[in-house]
Amino acid sequence: MERFYKMVEASNKKFPKGVEPFQMATRLLEECGEVASEINLWEDSGVKRMKHGEPKKEDLANELRQAIVELFKIAKYYGVEAELEDAIERSLARSKSEGLID
Repeated sequence: MERFYKMVEASNKKFPKGVEPFQMATRLLEECGEVASEINLWEDSGVKRMKHGEPKKEDLANELRQAIVELFKIAKYYGVEAELEDAIERSLARSKSEGLID
């Protein structure tokens, strides 16, 4: 998770005017739209492949990374990094106790 917070730090320095909650939420939605567009390409829906060619793992991974970084920006802005870590740990523990993961 630390690497995501490093990317948040770099992004905030690169774009210091884009660190307000509404701007972060807007970028998150924009990035989610780009993830959806990549999924559309992967699922060969519509004319996407004719227009953009074959899907690339790197492109999908990059769009996912950008969306995740925006989520981490929001967590950092509100200072809930420890709570996010705890929520993840609780979710994993619950899944393990339910026999869903090892």
